[in-house]
Parts: sequence; C-alpha cells; structure tokens
Amino acid sequence: MRALYADGQKAGNNPRAFSKLGDCMTDNAEFLVPLAKGNYDLRQYGGLKPVIDKFFGAPARQGKPWALDSFATPGLSAAGGFNSAGPLDSTWSDPQWCQSGETPLACEYRVTRPSVALIMFGTNDVAATELDAYETYLRLIITQTLDRKIVPLLHTFPTRPENPERSTQLNEIVLKVAADAGVPLVNLNRALANLPNQGVGITDTTHLSIPPDGRVDVFSEENLRYGFTQRNLVTLQALEVVLRAVGGLP
Repeated sequence: MRALYADGQKAGNNPRAFSKLGDCMTDNAEFLVPLAKGNYDLRQYGGLKPVIDKFFGAPARQGKPWALDSFATPGLSAAGGFNSAGPLDSTWSDPQWCQSGETPLACEYRVTRPSVALIMFGTNDVAATELDAYETYLRLIITQTLDRKIVPLLHTFPTRPENPERSTQLNEIVLKVAADAGVPLVNLNRALANLPNQGVGITDTTHLSIPPDGRVDVFSEENLRYGFTQRNLVTLQALEVVLRAVGGLP
C-alpha cells in the first residue's frame, strides 16, 4: 500500500481527497458530513485532528467549480438503494458529472482523483445478491480501485437484524476479499457489535442510529453508543492508521 500510495501521488491523485462508495449508510448526511462544519468535539480522541485537518476545506472534485471537501461531498458512487453491483453499472451514473457509458465508480475516481477510497456495501445485498455475485462485484470494485493507484479501505457492514446469518456470510466474504487483495480492512461490524441493536436503528434497520442530540461529531461516551457516531470515529481512526503507514501523514 505504501508503494501504491506513492505511485498514486505521481499519477496525480489528490492527497487531500478521499472517495465514499456505498449505499444509504454512506450516502447520508450523518456520515462524516458534520466534520466539514468544523465544530466537532473529539473529546479523548483529540489525536485525530491532523486527519481532519488533512481533508478539511480542500475541494474534493475537479473539472468544474466545487467548494465542498471530502467530508461534505456526496460520492458519485454512493447512493441509497445501491448494492455491490451499483457502482459498476453505468445506468446509475450522474449525467451532470459522468461521461456517456461511464460507471459511477469510474466517474467518481476520474472526478475526484482520490488517494483513498472508503468502500462499504452489503446492507442491500443481504436480500438482493447471491453470495458468489457479491464476491465477484466486490473483487471488481477493489481491482478497479487498485488499478487507479487508490488505497481502498474496505469495510464490513452492520448486521441486518432481519437476517443476521446472511449478514455474517457476506461479511465473511468482505474479510476474504480484503485478505486476498492485501488491502486495509475496517471491521465496522465488530466496532458496532456491543452497541444497542448493534448500531442500527430500532425501527429503521437500513440506517445506523443517531444520538438524541443529533451530534454524530461529538465523540462523548454517550454519543458513541450510537451507530453513526461510532462509524465516524472508526473511519477517522482507520484513515489515521493507514495514512501514517503509507506516508500520507507526518
């Protein structure tokens, strides 16, 4: 990954941009977006501020006027309803940014030129995708990410309470794909395991839970009992570990 990151910098990848690939748990105003406002409270995790500073305020798209940083920018390969096949299907590309026939994944990487990609699919695959197909799509996403010299941060996904067995089967595939490809893995499922309802909503199990005060950017002990707050923390921790390992942070 260190060599890949260095090659990506030489190829023009933006060291101050990351991409978000996923479904409604990623294409969501609670996932990282509040960090772009700058009034977060890291509490005992103050050591994560250099990671935030690296991406804070740096425009995350190229080619057209764009002011939002990577925290606030919606991913062109992230959408509610996406399963693992979504980013590979040009049907779902945004015509305002994407070229004819271009897949959402290819469009996102061309427009953003990220150094890192946050990748999490599975919530919608539980009911819609066969195991073999899920593995195939996931491997294609990782391969195309590596081909563009982008460091993938592959995530396990939260357990669907309606079907924990299939959630486990798909997450085992995530672990296998990460190990086979030798890419970083963020075990979000494990991070959420001891939270109430395993970090998802009580009635809305397709989204992570939100603290009563809505502050998913306050890393207090109480707020970290909720899924989106915990995911935001784990994401920053993963970015810090990986970026330090590849030379992206001092």
